[in-house]
Amino acid sequence: MLSLLPSTMRVKEKLAWFLAMGALLFFHFYRLQVYTLNFPNWGDDYAFLELLDYVKQHTLQENMAYIFHFHNDIHRIAYSRIWILIQFAVLGNLNFKTAILLANVQMVLILIPLFRFIQKIKRSAWHLFGIACLLFAPFGNLDNFNLIGVLQHTGSILFLVWIAYGLFYAENSIWVILLALFYPFVSTEGIAFLPMVGYVLWTRKSSLKLPFTVLALGVIFFYFHDYSGSSSSNGHLSWTLVKGLFIFMGNWALPISDSLRAWFNLLAGIPIILFFTWRILGAFRINLSFPSLLFLQILATGFLICYGRSGMGDLELITLSDRFLLYGNVTLVAIYCSLILHKQQALRLSWALLLSGTWMIASFFMARRPLQEMNQRWTADLFGAYYFKTSTAYDCPPQTMALLKKPFYEFDTQELPIQFPELREQNNTQIPPKISRFQDGRLSLSFDKLQEKSNSSDQRFLVLKQTNSAQATYFISALSNDYPNRIKHSNLLIPNTLPIPRFQVYLLNVHKNHITTYQYLSPLTITN
Repeated sequence: MLSLLPSTMRVKEKLAWFLAMGALLFFHFYRLQVYTLNFPNWGDDYAFLELLDYVKQHTLQENMAYIFHFHNDIHRIAYSRIWILIQFAVLGNLNFKTAILLANVQMVLILIPLFRFIQKIKRSAWHLFGIACLLFAPFGNLDNFNLIGVLQHTGSILFLVWIAYGLFYAENSIWVILLALFYPFVSTEGIAFLPMVGYVLWTRKSSLKLPFTVLALGVIFFYFHDYSGSSSSNGHLSWTLVKGLFIFMGNWALPISDSLRAWFNLLAGIPIILFFTWRILGAFRINLSFPSLLFLQILATGFLICYGRSGMGDLELITLSDRFLLYGNVTLVAIYCSLILHKQQALRLSWALLLSGTWMIASFFMARRPLQEMNQRWTADLFGAYYFKTSTAYDCPPQTMALLKKPFYEFDTQELPIQFPELREQNNTQIPPKISRFQDGRLSLSFDKLQEKSNSSDQRFLVLKQTNSAQATYFISALSNDYPNRIKHSNLLIPNTLPIPRFQVYLLNVHKNHITTYQYLSPLTITN
């Protein structure tokens, strides 16, 4: 392994480099081990259970068609499905925690072309540590704690970095063309990258330019030949779309203010676009490079997200979603690579390591609370599915919930309480919640008089027990913003099946040792 580093580096320096890189990777995977659960984190994750259920009942030809069929109307996530099928074939079951850990190996694979890039331009190997600090910055990696996120979005970044590197430093290599042609089946933005790949091949007079062009047109035709999904876009450009694009390009910024986060991101996105516009068009001709191609693809991805989702709700909230934060990290990586690309303009190593290391530490502190709240929400989903067969985070019909009983998935009992209490009404001082909103089955409750939890490691949940039905129905949701002197709140998806649903509200406390206690809060009647 030491031979991979330049011979000019002393043995002690090489060891220090490996220790630094190893510590960074260990820290990343340790957090994954601590915060992830063996449970589908989003409704999208159930698609992998549906995949395994389908392939067991159909022929090889039908399964191949299923692997490439659309997911959520527009995505063909064949790469993610193939990954899960290979894991299932090797391990014999689908453990979501194991799958997330294995899928995060893609982050390590992303470092390989970046290291080769540094070698090609003859820069210090320590620059890879600076780049890794930006790539693995914890806040920008929140999406890597979701299976669908790490397979689709991190997979997209993996293909992007390898293809972009190959176009400039491994010319006329067949593997570059094959990756580029398969990229759309990793994530939809791969379609937008095909013209960029073609442009680079034609301008560099590659011998593969013509066959690639023909095959790329074939891929585009195949991708859309049976497309019948309804568009979620409003179909026209607007200031909202442009604003959303700038916010997306500013996703590298840390959230120093929740209320002003969208504006901070917008302001952070402007210099990024100006910087690479200067890099690409500064000489009054198009000058593409490995870093600028990374930027252009991230910009294209942002445009597709903003245009395609402009009719789905608040575009600001969509572009600020955790699932797109890794693109912000890669934007910083592209800037870093651009600043060291030209030797006469190279960023000094000491400054590069100082800035990237500081950013890594700041990102760690910014990620602590989001990770804790994500883990608590996932735990609430786990409890709801295991004990009550209900979900309050997203619509999960009974046939989907039944997939958790299939032989290819098994709950991890170590993630469950030792004993779940029988919730009964108590004669104590009532603490009624305030109903902030009840619309389309989505219930928002808030509390300003709850006693603070005794231990910061405890997790608290809100449990609603429906009392005006023949059989008691329970709904559980995480108690969010559960910090001292804060107004606590909880959001639940409640199927509005009764004219006036009546509930008993309980506060469930799960201690670190998996012992549970509860407190009766109050009755609750919901009226539309």
